[in-house]
Amino acid sequence: MQDRLNARLMGVTSTGSGRRESYRVVPQPRMCNTFMPAGTSAPEEIVGSIERGLYATSFSGGQVEISKGDFVFMVAEGYLIEGGKITAPVRGATLVGNGPDAMTKVTMVGVDARLANRSYTCGKGGQRVPVGVGIPTVKLASCTVGGTGRG
Repeated sequence: MQDRLNARLMGVTSTGSGRRESYRVVPQPRMCNTFMPAGTSAPEEIVGSIERGLYATSFSGGQVEISKGDFVFMVAEGYLIEGGKITAPVRGATLVGNGPDAMTKVTMVGVDARLANRSYTCGKGGQRVPVGVGIPTVKLASCTVGGTGRG
């Protein structure tokens, strides 16, 4: 993501990613919409292919270290997958990893792409701006999951 200033400094073309909370503050390079298109797998097929894992249905926040791609996302609603079936609810789970590395671990993408039902914001430099987010059911070969236990 490059605004005009950063693009000029890096010798690349601007992506138009400079946004700001209001006219009272300076624009900053930041996300506006993140969306993954649909794949070819049914969500039931994806869940059925997992012996043990986490099914995260919504997130309550997180952060990304842009320069490294490292992320931490808090799971607002999640369930344990055991033997290809969704079982117990999980609370306090977090997903930790690196974005470029995680993208290499995508093994299945669902047909159920959609925009999130709730609103999200991107916080940066003391500003908060609305963002759009959408993703289908996605299977990662592996991901670090932390948390407090079953709910």
